[in-house]
Amino acid sequence: MQTDLKQQSTLIRGFLTRLLPDQPLPALDNETIESLTEHYGLPLHLYFQAGVRSAVGRFAEVIAGEYPNAQILFAVKSNPCRGAIRTAHALGCGCDTVSEYELRAALEVGVPNDRLICNGNAKSDTYLQSAIGVEALIAADSFDEVRRISVIARANGKTARILLRLSGMALDGLTVADQSTAASWTKFGEPIARAEEFYTFAEQVGNVQPIGISAHIGTQICDPAGYERLGETLLTTAEALVTAGHRVEVIDIGGGYPLSYLSKAEWEWLTGRLRNQLSGEASRSEYVTFGGIPMGYDYLKGRPPTEKDSYRGKAYWTPYPGEKMLSHFLSFRTSDGRTTVERLRKIGAPRLLVEPGRGLFGEAGITVAKVIGTKLVEGNLMVIVDLGIVNHGTVLVSPDVYPFGVWPPREDDVPVEAFVAGRLCFTGDMISKVKISLNRKPEHGDLLFIGMTGAYSADHFASNSCGFPRPAKIALDETGNVEVWRKAERFEDVFCEL
Repeated sequence: MQTDLKQQSTLIRGFLTRLLPDQPLPALDNETIESLTEHYGLPLHLYFQAGVRSAVGRFAEVIAGEYPNAQILFAVKSNPCRGAIRTAHALGCGCDTVSEYELRAALEVGVPNDRLICNGNAKSDTYLQSAIGVEALIAADSFDEVRRISVIARANGKTARILLRLSGMALDGLTVADQSTAASWTKFGEPIARAEEFYTFAEQVGNVQPIGISAHIGTQICDPAGYERLGETLLTTAEALVTAGHRVEVIDIGGGYPLSYLSKAEWEWLTGRLRNQLSGEASRSEYVTFGGIPMGYDYLKGRPPTEKDSYRGKAYWTPYPGEKMLSHFLSFRTSDGRTTVERLRKIGAPRLLVEPGRGLFGEAGITVAKVIGTKLVEGNLMVIVDLGIVNHGTVLVSPDVYPFGVWPPREDDVPVEAFVAGRLCFTGDMISKVKISLNRKPEHGDLLFIGMTGAYSADHFASNSCGFPRPAKIALDETGNVEVWRKAERFEDVFCEL
């Protein structure tokens, strides 16, 4: 059905509001999308500078109003390219890097050393030498790494400033196990029970100056209890260290700040249907997870869930999205009745490092892919797209939930539910293992838009599996100007000439 320009504008606004809720809406129309996809190819990762600016501004406002001695850090791993680093740097953010390559990119963009922290559990000698050489702050992951830092610093006539990364906290069940980074079973950090021993060791080893502590509790932490436990544990540890005469000038509270990919009503509707499915009350054609995946109810070990059973793990709605979770962290009252801010000031108001992760770029991106076709699987509609999970998202670890839509939106669209399958030659390549709502059933040649993919989605498991080149990443500013953040790879980039 044909629509006039006014109707088309209204349809597109509603479509984009669904994909990018509470964001400055980009000026997109059929002509713009056709031009971008023709020039830069499909699939395509598309970012909006205004969305990043809005997110950074909201975090900055919380910091200014509640605890000014804090620094926002852009987690380079969430969007590792010069364009994203340049955008974050221009907005006043520092960088959290996890490799010598990310560190080099941040330095070449011009991020100053006092706004850099070098993370990672297996830092190479090259990475440590670079970090020590530019006098960046290092989050030391272990006793052994502190020894290595000492040796390298001594050889270079330097004294390395470090934070001690801690784990072993009561944080299980807040996200999927593979993305839990501060609980007991983790490859990151030393147990918080050994914090005083760890600190004393770092002070005595030579050419190392410990100036604080660090922790990172995972990703997409929707339950505020996670940050409450983090705050209680880190503050108690910091107070004990200060009382013992140690220097705690910096506390890195890491990231994990969540986004709401669904509304509260949509999330409750999804989890309610999931409980029905796991209780045997739904036919296979009514399943909401592919193959009957239990998601956040797998801890029940096959027992049918009830409404009283809590959902544990990576969730997709939160009452505290983005900067609201930071505000909650700063203002909630700990076990002694004081707020986080009050306790921080009591120990000298240390500098707080805040790494919002997906909270900065997540809502500011869209992924576009061509629809190959559809089929029925166990009575469920499956949409097949020219996109694989190595081009999109963290679904290799967990069944992530994103808003989807078929472009262009039409006045006579009839909503459908579907799973979305990728193009790679293995069964696990599902772009959505959770049944999602589409504005209509797509046909071959339509475009599938995936909203809120600005963080991790383009890179976290990016590879050339099955010989596919990685797609381009481009960014649009408010005037529609395009900046290329990553060129689309070619055949020659994957299958190099001998």
